Amino acid sequence: MNVFITGATGFLGTELVKGLVGEGHQVYLLIRSMKKANALLEHLPITQRHQVHFCEGNLETTKLGLTEQTLQNLVGKIDIVFHTAAFLSFDEAHRDVIFKTNLNGTNFCLEFAKEINVKKFIYVSTAYTLGNQTTGQEELYSLNTTFVNSYEESKCHSEHAVIGYSDRFSVAIMRPSIIVGNSITGKANTTFGMYGILKAVQLLKKRSIKMNKEIAVRLLVDKNTVSNIVPVDYVVQALLLAMKYSKNETVYHLTNPNPPTNEFVIEMIKDVFDYQSLSLASIEEAPHLTDFELSINKPLEVFKEYLNRSIYFPTENTNELFSRNGQALLKMDGDMLYRIISGFSKEAMVSNK
Repeated sequence: MNVFITGATGFLGTELVKGLVGEGHQVYLLIRSMKKANALLEHLPITQRHQVHFCEGNLETTKLGLTEQTLQNLVGKIDIVFHTAAFLSFDEAHRDVIFKTNLNGTNFCLEFAKEINVKKFIYVSTAYTLGNQTTGQEELYSLNTTFVNSYEESKCHSEHAVIGYSDRFSVAIMRPSIIVGNSITGKANTTFGMYGILKAVQLLKKRSIKMNKEIAVRLLVDKNTVSNIVPVDYVVQALLLAMKYSKNETVYHLTNPNPPTNEFVIEMIKDVFDYQSLSLASIEEAPHLTDFELSINKPLEVFKEYLNRSIYFPTENTNELFSRNGQALLKMDGDMLYRIISGFSKEAMVSNK
């Protein structure tokens, strides 16, 4: 197939490109910078690079900023559009650019898909368009939902926009939860979610080595809350299956059916980093933290709504998607989580050499 992708140079996008060319597809990538484009090519075997085609443009203008010649070349050629690009920020100061990129960009992408006569449009959203609720559903949420931040709100509006084109081509909404590293290698290129904690522990480890002693630190994370983390290769696997089996106007949760508790994750982190002077504390204990502990916790503040609230995500649609190909949903055990955390630890060691 011929596949058009936005966000191809991002963490998920890069892995998706690798998966697509590995299956023999031709991929057409919307890119802003040839520097990033060339960096992406380095992730691919030389024998597969001929399958990658770059289209210089952006999500900020109509027709994705593509030239008329490029547009004409794509008409009737592209089978599927994967819209993975997004502006990921929980900072409310970025609200305008979040909506400009995520909602306006999605609308431009949908119009582009209509103009070039695609057969299917697959939108990568987020599992957290449910706002402050604790039980999700594989359906659209109301636009009147109380959202935790503008990012969630923008993605919810974008989902509605996507469904609005279901009479033009088949549309599917894929909702991953917190994407982490590869389930086998642990490799990741992200600083969100669990990686905020890993970076904090990495800094603590460095400091303890210099001081020749461990510093006891409490993290403001509820120990019984679960972290719905999913390996990036699992998400890619689901996206590849969606090409073949997704149904029109259908939402799929790409989430962890049995997510680990924060306590389990922290114990694993302590073992991987060999740093035992780490414990979890409830938000109520914040006034009793030392200034140093508060400084360590500060970067985690934007994630507090996700680190202190367990959410249940039903996966009936996703289960059907995987079963169509004789595959099962994610089964994350301790060994897999250890590999993912170790992958970050190894990369951190390499980058510090």
